[in-house]
Amino acid sequence: MACLYNTSRKGISLLETKDQSKTQVLSWWPENPPIYDITKSYIENAEEGPFFEKEIPDRILPPESEWLEFLGHKIVAPLGVPAGPLLNSKWIGLASRLGFDVLCYKTIRSAENSGHSLPNMIYIDCDNQLVPGKLPRELVTRSCLPKEMDQIAVTNSFGMPSRSAEYLSKDISQANSMLAPGQVMIVSVVGSFCDGTHQAFVQDFVTVAIQAKEYGAKVIEVNYSCPNVSSGEGEIYTCPETVYDITRRVVKAINDTPLIIKVGTFTDPYLMEKVLIAAAKAGARGVCGINTISMKVVDKNGRPALGENRLKSGICGYPIREAAINFTRNAHEINQKNQLGLTILGTGGAVLSEHFTDFLDAGADIAMAATGMLWNPYLAYNYHQKDQYEYS
Repeated sequence: MACLYNTSRKGISLLETKDQSKTQVLSWWPENPPIYDITKSYIENAEEGPFFEKEIPDRILPPESEWLEFLGHKIVAPLGVPAGPLLNSKWIGLASRLGFDVLCYKTIRSAENSGHSLPNMIYIDCDNQLVPGKLPRELVTRSCLPKEMDQIAVTNSFGMPSRSAEYLSKDISQANSMLAPGQVMIVSVVGSFCDGTHQAFVQDFVTVAIQAKEYGAKVIEVNYSCPNVSSGEGEIYTCPETVYDITRRVVKAINDTPLIIKVGTFTDPYLMEKVLIAAAKAGARGVCGINTISMKVVDKNGRPALGENRLKSGICGYPIREAAINFTRNAHEINQKNQLGLTILGTGGAVLSEHFTDFLDAGADIAMAATGMLWNPYLAYNYHQKDQYEYS
């Protein structure tokens, strides 16, 4: 049987109906603002958000025998939120209730870091899909808000801020407690340049991964791909030797905890193959891609939109979807060809519920949404409504 929701009482319920065609698609944007307030700082959003006050429909689950395997954990459905939007346990809890089953806690560091000041996120004018290797010289900020979800295009620049160890140890534990059966949380980590040496940098990846495990991480992701930092953390994924070195050391340190590597776009398929082979050889269990696409963004007067110290920033939302789908398809082919055994998490530009299917069809084991989830938190619910689950 299909399901409809009933708003006649507090707490929307799902009702059975004989007419399987009558499914209700819930909408959010543009009637409601994004649940992350782009006018507020990262800390303000963490402490005051998420800005969501609507009802969440009850979710009807398939039997446990139909649940999926994900890195040693059972999950209900292959939908997730990548590193970025889920700032703390409150955000994890909301995403859990919204029907996302693989949830990534925002990237943490070994020591507290304030990240970049405002602005951190700005709308951009970009109607076309961006092609890595053939990018325009720059993009321009948008003066009016997009009216449709498939026009959502933003640039973000946070610098991977991170809370204190004391805060994280308590909050990651709290986040785990907010998951429902059939869900799992990944903790994303990144190394920081401490004394400026390569060895210290590599060791910091190990240190923060150990911390994440101590805080309660069941799966850990090492972020090799952030384009919004000035000290080089984001270029790691383009060097197979460095990927192998860091991954091998982290895997050894966290022992049986599964490790995922987060990467960006590749313009050279041979380099991408070498990187994935290096990661798998070093013991990584999965790969997540893509991160945002780094580009120069200017205002209508041609000035750097984020200030002179941040000439480039990450493009996300609808314009990067095809690049992300192509990455997923290529990763799947490399994985199969070389029998790497990697779990593939596809993300980038999924702003409509049907985009999850595009990623899964391209070879992703898990389809994820970041910007799409912030601008339409009902994305997962709408996907579940259209899915082939049979309810009894």
